[in-house]
Amino acid sequence: MTKQEYREALHEINVKAENERRVLARAFATEHSPVNVGDYISDHYDTIRVESWDVVNGTYEYPLHCLVYRGMTCKKDGTPRKNPKSCSIYHCNLLRVNGEPVKNHGYGE
Repeated sequence: MTKQEYREALHEINVKAENERRVLARAFATEHSPVNVGDYISDHYDTIRVESWDVVNGTYEYPLHCLVYRGMTCKKDGTPRKNPKSCSIYHCNLLRVNGEPVKNHGYGE
């Protein structure tokens, strides 16, 4: 085995491992999510109608992978604002889903 063959084999192993990590992170994050696209969710600052979500590395308080929901802001009752803006809400900051309080920020009991 030459150095080049070794590097290629090592690179292939690293690529496979990174793909498996990504799949595992996505599975973990989506398993704990009570939110669907179209739901209205609230944190301590805003209420949004969920249009999309992404998996992120987490926050200081919750270092595991979690979801960040993206959408346009609306009033607390769910009606659109006069001048809506784009907003993101992290799953670990989740307080309400469709007006119902969420226990433990949506991570279960």
